[in-house]
Amino acid sequence: MLTWAEAGFTSTVQSNQKFFANFFQKNSPSLFSKLPIVLDPRAVSLAEGLRAGIAVAVTLIGGVMFNVPGLGLAALGALLTCFADPGGTIARRTPAVVSFALLSGVTYGIFGLLAGDGVWYAVPAAGLMIFATSYARVYGQGGLQVGNLLSVVTVLALGMPSETLDIALSRGGYFCAGAAWAALLTLVIWRVHPYAPARRALSDATRRLAALARELAVLAAGAGEQAAFAAHAAQHRRAVREAIETARGVALDTFRRRGLVTPRAAQLAVRLQTIEQIFGSLIALSDTLEHKAELRAPAAAPIRLVAGWLAALGPEIEANTELDTPKKQASLQRLRASLQALPDASVARKILLAISENLAVLITVSAPVGQSLSGGAPPPLGLRVSGPIRQNFNLGSAPMRHALRAATIATPTLAWTMLYGGQFAHWATITMVLCLQPYFSGTWVRSAERMAGTAVGGVVAAGIGLIAQTRFELAFIMLPLTGFAFTIRAVSYGAFIAALTPMIVLLIEQIAPGANELNVAFARVGYTVAGGCLAVFGNLLLWPGFEGGRLLPSMTAARTAHAAFVRATFAHVLDEAPPPDAARRAAGLASNNLEAALSRALLEPHAKGAPIIERGAIVDAALRRIAGRLTVLSLDPPRIEPADRALWTEWARWLDQALNGTMLPRPPLPAGAGQETLTRLARQVELLA
Repeated sequence: MLTWAEAGFTSTVQSNQKFFANFFQKNSPSLFSKLPIVLDPRAVSLAEGLRAGIAVAVTLIGGVMFNVPGLGLAALGALLTCFADPGGTIARRTPAVVSFALLSGVTYGIFGLLAGDGVWYAVPAAGLMIFATSYARVYGQGGLQVGNLLSVVTVLALGMPSETLDIALSRGGYFCAGAAWAALLTLVIWRVHPYAPARRALSDATRRLAALARELAVLAAGAGEQAAFAAHAAQHRRAVREAIETARGVALDTFRRRGLVTPRAAQLAVRLQTIEQIFGSLIALSDTLEHKAELRAPAAAPIRLVAGWLAALGPEIEANTELDTPKKQASLQRLRASLQALPDASVARKILLAISENLAVLITVSAPVGQSLSGGAPPPLGLRVSGPIRQNFNLGSAPMRHALRAATIATPTLAWTMLYGGQFAHWATITMVLCLQPYFSGTWVRSAERMAGTAVGGVVAAGIGLIAQTRFELAFIMLPLTGFAFTIRAVSYGAFIAALTPMIVLLIEQIAPGANELNVAFARVGYTVAGGCLAVFGNLLLWPGFEGGRLLPSMTAARTAHAAFVRATFAHVLDEAPPPDAARRAAGLASNNLEAALSRALLEPHAKGAPIIERGAIVDAALRRIAGRLTVLSLDPPRIEPADRALWTEWARWLDQALNGTMLPRPPLPAGAGQETLTRLARQVELLA
């Protein structure tokens, strides 16, 4: 005979079993079928494509018209500078683009001159350079892009030795001139609207939030089990949290550049914070409906209205159109009227009323309740430069191991290609550098996409070579080719590589006239496959970056963050502390990091690591449920009698200790309200143990 506590625990485990079964069924087919190849049609950017096409094509056409062969090298510099542009605000783009434009020409000239002096001078210096450029990923996405591209410039320079200093200076000058032209075009001549990147990021967060609400309405209208709600949380919450954090980062970059005192900046800050609050409310609503089946059917219609609201707001925020219209005000009244079907005292009604108030804030841009979005001033420049280097300069750092791995593989590969390889053998090293990632799963996925994309692009390049015969025709066709490639740059990496390969093949024809396009295409495909294999095997042999061994720290960090969420929530309930928005956000980020680690681990050969992966899935599901229940508790705190305060304090301490690894017997339940909430929290905590 089971006690009530044992029965509750068993019920919790059984309700999670279907979720775990679906989790592994979806994530455990063959390795190729699991590749997370992303196709995002909303990422099409016609402006970026036109800018890149003009930067490259104008340079090439000018070289043909005025018979200046060196402008072919300038076009290569312009092309790589377009790659270095990380997107976003001018404040974020300028350091990456300008630093690459300045360093690329110097790098090309120096390593071209070293290549002319012989392999024994050039290769060790190139190995050190690749170590430094690979280590640049400690500065984030911008540092990663600039570092990888400087590695490419280094390898390209070794493939075209400069016999004299004058030749090296000339080639470096042409390369730098092309890079400077592209930087001028992207940062000065053709600037995007300063608030447009932030609006796009906010619009994406709104769309993802709408998808979460739409699926929640489907669950509420149907006969969804608890496992279905858990799967819904796993599918949507991580995506929404990532979108909100991306929007937050872009917004902070914008504020540092433009200030917070402008009306548009204030509007952006208010809308972002309000979307964060709607996200928290939807988490609480999902948790409530999961455990109160009688509230699902009446709540389905209001949730559908919320989803429709958010779906309509996304494009309008991006287009910067007026939101406060009579039509939206009438729709808001319909949403409030639809809540009459819910019981007056129900938690679901209170949460949906809070969401309706948040929607009113979104269209009228009143001040929301919650933490500030200022983010503070950035640290001093010296600390921003030296801090990441010092923090990661040890073998326990993934960027450090990655840089050593890249240099160790690239150095002998460069020596072989310089001594015995053909004219295009350097593509093997370039592919290895661009495909190599700190973790095996990332290396495997990037290599597979690059190989497939290059093979398709090689066929396209061969076909174009049969049509375009003259140098002018080849230069002219670069405009639509480059424009298309950069238009779909963020849509899919594989599709981008397929479009990029014909550009590279035709660009080589401009830099080295006489090369047969078909031979160049076949060489690129062959050396790309070789480079991808080098990256995969190098990651397997040198400091293997498997994720399974790092799942335990990710689980510990997630549990610690949720323990802090417990403390903040109970302080809000017992001591009238501020709402635990910051702690909820930190717990959500920790869960996202755990899920990302699980996703990477599932891409790896993990026959021996399956138990830790299963344990990680259990921890992730339990923590998501804990977060949902804590969110409900913070939004709808029960009335705690003075006689029960000591027991609530004891429960807060018990949950905190349990999440931090110290499992003690449950405290007695208080006599008043909140027994159900505490029991649910206890079940999930015991499941973790």
